[in-house]
Amino acid sequence: MSDGRDPRGPGSGAIPEHLRSILGEGLSERATEAVTKALSGQTERISTSRVGRALKMSSFAMKSGSRLLMDRAREAMRRTDDPDPGRGVELAAQMLQTFSELRGISMKLGQMLSYLDDALPPEARKILTVLQRDAAPMPWETVRQQLEAELGAPVAELFQHIDESPMAAASIGQVHRAITKEGVEVAVKIQYPGIADAMSADLKNARVLGLFQRMFFFSTDSKAILGELETRFMDECDYGKEAEYQRAYATRFAGHPWAVVPEVHAALSTKKVLTTTFYRGRTFYQWLADDPSPEARERVTRLFYRFYIGSFYLDGLFNCDPHPGNYLFLDDGRVVFLDYGCSRRFEPERLADWIRLCQAVFVDDRAEIERLAVGMGFVTAEQKYDYEAFRSLLRYLYLPYLKAGPFDFAEHRPEDTFRRMFLDNPNLLKLNMPADAVFLNRIGFGLVSLLAEIGCALDCRKQATHYFVGEDLDWPEDPFRGKVPFEPDDVVRPEVRATL
Repeated sequence: MSDGRDPRGPGSGAIPEHLRSILGEGLSERATEAVTKALSGQTERISTSRVGRALKMSSFAMKSGSRLLMDRAREAMRRTDDPDPGRGVELAAQMLQTFSELRGISMKLGQMLSYLDDALPPEARKILTVLQRDAAPMPWETVRQQLEAELGAPVAELFQHIDESPMAAASIGQVHRAITKEGVEVAVKIQYPGIADAMSADLKNARVLGLFQRMFFFSTDSKAILGELETRFMDECDYGKEAEYQRAYATRFAGHPWAVVPEVHAALSTKKVLTTTFYRGRTFYQWLADDPSPEARERVTRLFYRFYIGSFYLDGLFNCDPHPGNYLFLDDGRVVFLDYGCSRRFEPERLADWIRLCQAVFVDDRAEIERLAVGMGFVTAEQKYDYEAFRSLLRYLYLPYLKAGPFDFAEHRPEDTFRRMFLDNPNLLKLNMPADAVFLNRIGFGLVSLLAEIGCALDCRKQATHYFVGEDLDWPEDPFRGKVPFEPDDVVRPEVRATL
């Protein structure tokens, strides 16, 4: 099986097969032309000028994207038809081109819009979905110089062969297939020259940060939260840290029957180059297009839930980037999980607090919810605060855990979540989002969107309560079974434990 890539690579003047599988049939001529144009060229260099990037981000595409995102309450929430259906296509095409040129945080914002924002016009959302897999590539000569400077030798001395056309051109780097001197097929991710400076410039851009602030629904204590955003995004520019997280996940999932974490090839990796074992498989959308069986859908749903939610509760290990471009589906039913750049660890006591909050919502313990709201930093003790509204919002956010039996993720629509957070939340201007909750929100939206697309219900409460005591119901041979970062007897409530 191929890896879903057009052999001509990005920039060949036509929409590659792997993108056609994302965009689907029936895309208008206008939309097809927009995608082709956006990906037809090459980006010679990435602007690192704070002023230049700010001007670009202030373009029509960016301003219109912000309006579509935040004003959906008054427009899209009414489910009215756009009087000009082509407007969304024009907007998305401009956003695709702008984000593709700027890369970095700008492109990540476009990725999130593509799978979080159900209020975008359908064709506009499809166009932005391209950002999950591709941007216009950088010339081979540019990335070759970066590769050789990092690894300290000519390409011919490093590899038997390396494809000059990239497999993917993403937000921070592009990936080339290669064969090592030992004959191992690998994927080589090479960071764009100047991308760290570009990311730093974006993080100093008030417009960009304002959009992320709204997207993650926080209003106060911005300094701490913006610091968290900066740490997580700048960590993505350090492939050495990504390699550490990838090895941690590889250790944790070694022997798992369905999850595959590619091996890191340390001798061919640096802070700006990451080389990992190459796999061929279908993309998420190609897998869906093949109409998988109910059994396959259930297995993948449980696996995705284990990889993201289970890793958090079982190991305090958290991957913050559940977007559809990060998976390959193998012929034997296994799923390869790609991209560990946006990851973090949770200290045991902090993880225990999150579990306590989850359980308090389970059993509707109002006093404990209020105590944890203050103790975890959602609100300061002296603030006037509508705790009942906070409880109500938490019970909605934890709805997959509260419903008895299998939960249909289509019931947790992203636009409904935005409405509850932004429109119906009396605490919006008072809520102090703890810094470590910022990317938990990203998981909540992104993972729910993925699972809703798969279309299989899951008993989330049953899964989570077993995670609390160190058990993975689908992997009885787990070598870490029963080992969690906290003491279960001190954290798991008796009434929750009784449901196990």
